[in-house]
Amino acid sequence: MLPSIQEIRKMRKNLGISQKELASRTNVSQSYIARLEKGEINPTYEKVRKIYEILNQSGMKANSIDIKVSKIMSTEVIVISSSESVVRALTLMREKGYSQLPVMEQKRIVGTITEADINDLLVNGKSLEMLRNMIVKNIMGPALPQVDKGSPISMIYPILKFSNAVLIFDGGVLKGIVTKADILKAVDLYG
Repeated sequence: MLPSIQEIRKMRKNLGISQKELASRTNVSQSYIARLEKGEINPTYEKVRKIYEILNQSGMKANSIDIKVSKIMSTEVIVISSSESVVRALTLMREKGYSQLPVMEQKRIVGTITEADINDLLVNGKSLEMLRNMIVKNIMGPALPQVDKGSPISMIYPILKFSNAVLIFDGGVLKGIVTKADILKAVDLYG
């Protein structure tokens, strides 16, 4: 039995696969995947089966890879101080193409600020001018999960189902970050 369209969308997001990438792997257009996920089209059984197989294979490959996170982590970790303005955080995220930033206070990770946190403020009526006067500490969420750089990918894969990223430490020092996109690269390189 195949999963529902909602489950396919959830699987795709949990694996960190973009609509464009899934479309490429299944030989359909990105707009087809978008319309499918919105429930705007009634797909054939064969197309749903193929999409599900690709997602399932990606998930199984990611679970079976047992290399160290240090092999796939991004070593450029952009952090922001808890005392910086929210607008500064938003600017950094846009410049670097990130959706979240770890928040530091006295060389310790104390939280995370995300685009979603900032969007929520804007949706709830805060103006850009108000955001200039707000500091990161007042809206940040909990810190991203943290693991040692010697941890295997198989250990962090389940964590990434519930978190956008995992911070990688070595001897208490921040050394890198692993996102869902990094797991996909590992699947392609080592799977």
